[in-house]
Amino acid sequence: MHRLIDTKRILVCAGPGGVGKTTTAAALAVAAARAGRRTLVCTIDPAPRLADALGMPDLSADPRPLSDAAARALGIHAPGALMAARLDTARTFDRLVESEVPGQEMRRRIFANAIYREITSTLTGSQEYAATLALHELHTAGGYDLIVLDTPPTAHALDFLEAPRRLTAAIESPIVQWFSRPPSSTGLLSWQRLRAGPGLILRRVGKLVGSQFLDDLGAFLLDFRDVLHGFLRRAQAVEALLRQQETGFLLVLEPEVPAVSEALFFAARLREAGLHLEAFIANRVLPVISLTDEPTLRERLTGCGARPLDVDAGVTALAALADHLARLASAQRRELVRLHHEAPGVALAVVPLLAGDVSTLDSLRKIGEHLVGKRDDSYALR
Repeated sequence: MHRLIDTKRILVCAGPGGVGKTTTAAALAVAAARAGRRTLVCTIDPAPRLADALGMPDLSADPRPLSDAAARALGIHAPGALMAARLDTARTFDRLVESEVPGQEMRRRIFANAIYREITSTLTGSQEYAATLALHELHTAGGYDLIVLDTPPTAHALDFLEAPRRLTAAIESPIVQWFSRPPSSTGLLSWQRLRAGPGLILRRVGKLVGSQFLDDLGAFLLDFRDVLHGFLRRAQAVEALLRQQETGFLLVLEPEVPAVSEALFFAARLREAGLHLEAFIANRVLPVISLTDEPTLRERLTGCGARPLDVDAGVTALAALADHLARLASAQRRELVRLHHEAPGVALAVVPLLAGDVSTLDSLRKIGEHLVGKRDDSYALR
């Protein structure tokens, strides 16, 4: 992990929701900033987890530095070494439209169009594509040695990777190309003629979805034709950026059978796409538990000064709990060993399960130290 934060320009934290992905991204960014790299950590997740982790309740789309007090608490000494942002999906799309459409009136019509608002806010995949757009924009603008991106909390980590390719396929599809052609080039089959005439298909569709929807769709396709090429160029540029050697992917997971199987599938897909999976990060890993038998527990507790009556009352329940945790820890280690052996060449970083939630700057710093500090031999996989 030291090598990654020292040499990469982009680190993308991918994985399903609820596995500590946002915390991992923040902890890596903190470690990079402590090492002297100008770092930006950003998320597109609307939930305020990154802001909470960094003590920045007013986190917005504009990158902002940590407060001096927060930086000191995290061990960051260089002013402005760590910036953070929470990306805005709609704003990201709007900036792309503004860069591709010179006319103010045309931009106003596109922004007011109901179809455009739906695509850029709630349509499946819009968050993932907006994340790739923002990543490209931030990378092109420069100013950072390292960008750490926390991807949207999706059920499948591949959604983020496939967003540019899906958009490219959609733009190049025959139906979109036909609708986006200028009216003069479509002859008798122009959208205006179909919409204005007594076409049976459109009249039936209009009864189903409403005439206003057809008006919005027609206006969107006609106004948006000038933007499609810009979207296509940006999607291709994003895909090239993700393939560069300076971009690395990290897959955050919990050491369970389904998660490890999904991680191995993810690794195979990355190899097929020519992308660089640098490391798996196994989060919330139980330590090795060897003290589980009642006689030894009784002896240890008695040696700690516990009264015999207290020991006799609690040792049986304690031994059962210890045995249960030991079985869970053993199952986790089996899955980590499987991951290690079935994905050779991919680093495996382990973060132990902490006693409490990662809700303070001190706990965030501890996560970073587990990721880039001296490895604990108790987690070595053999």
